[in-house]
Amino acid sequence: MEQEQKKQIRERILTRETFVRAIFSGQQKGSTVDWIKVVVRPVEIKGAVQLQFSYFDEKKDITQNYEVNKAAPKLNELLALPFRNIFIENTTSNLQVNVSKKGKVLINEIKSAAPVAVDLTHNRQKNRILSVDNAEPFLKAVGIMTQDGRIKADMQRKYTQINEFLRLVEDTDFFENFKDKPVHVVDFGCGNAYLTFAIYYYLHDILNLNAHVTGVDVKSDLIERHQQKAKSLGWSQLTFEVGQISDFQPETKPDVVLALHACDTATDDALAQAIQWQSELILCAPCCQHELQVQLSKVPAPTPLLPVFHDGILFERMGDVLTDTFRAAILRIMGYRTDVTQFVPIEHTAKNLMIRSVKTSPAGNVRWAEEYKNLKAFWQVTPYLERVLGDQYAEFL
Repeated sequence: MEQEQKKQIRERILTRETFVRAIFSGQQKGSTVDWIKVVVRPVEIKGAVQLQFSYFDEKKDITQNYEVNKAAPKLNELLALPFRNIFIENTTSNLQVNVSKKGKVLINEIKSAAPVAVDLTHNRQKNRILSVDNAEPFLKAVGIMTQDGRIKADMQRKYTQINEFLRLVEDTDFFENFKDKPVHVVDFGCGNAYLTFAIYYYLHDILNLNAHVTGVDVKSDLIERHQQKAKSLGWSQLTFEVGQISDFQPETKPDVVLALHACDTATDDALAQAIQWQSELILCAPCCQHELQVQLSKVPAPTPLLPVFHDGILFERMGDVLTDTFRAAILRIMGYRTDVTQFVPIEHTAKNLMIRSVKTSPAGNVRWAEEYKNLKAFWQVTPYLERVLGDQYAEFL
């Protein structure tokens, strides 16, 4: 990293009035770093503002506080380490620094949608749905918490992700309707099932609902382990099945469908099933999205957008945005009130969008259908979700 780039980072962090936090993470190719991540943020201790450095590895975390005018040497030590990513949040913008595999430093500044306040609280406690105290058995069973009751350092991001997911679920107020009747949930492509266990815990233990949750995945070894964990927790209504999304035949129509980081068109398969079942709540966090990009690469690029097609990463991101735009549009046409929101901050996962849909009306919204058709005609593509829905829904699309 050039000295001028380091100077830019230092100035961002040492400007007391605007600095919110900084996160150093990852390691450059061919290098090693002792810490999984280091978090720097301002705190107020005994009436004086200091910079708090929190160092995390797989076994422990260490926190040290320094007066702002004495923090520069510690910051220089951090900048000398071969971290791959540096995320700096200020009150009006974010700075994302990434080092490529070839050692090239990429710096991107993003303006904040709204000003962010500086939180100087020392030892602050976040209002989490899964607190360390109330969710201890579940968190230990899935490997997020140590046996002595602490969140593992290398699972801090996953813990944050789970809590943010549950907050987005809570914000829907959807489950108020199930106090006197069972609620059925299916999680497609459940993978390691952290969120599958979390949604069951939230519905069963926190909301005290009669919840039936099923995780579906193609990996039989994972499913077997999840079944054993659910049994050890005494959660008889949390079940797991091996299979493809399109082959899953539930005994009762799911009220809620989850598709959290299901790869590529698996997300669309899950959305299609949810639409066909007329499930009332859909939560989808898309993962890798290649299918539409293949279509885009085969059609003439719109002249004003030619510069986007010159760079692979920009073309890929455009394909991601268009894929999710088409998905959201189809859901709205099918009578779902839909919003696309940030799942968790990008330093926790690069795949940080959540499509959240609640069924509110019959299919066939003319306004959304017109917008969808115009977008499709402009790009000369047919989204996979439209194709998989088939003739039954062709009249709406």
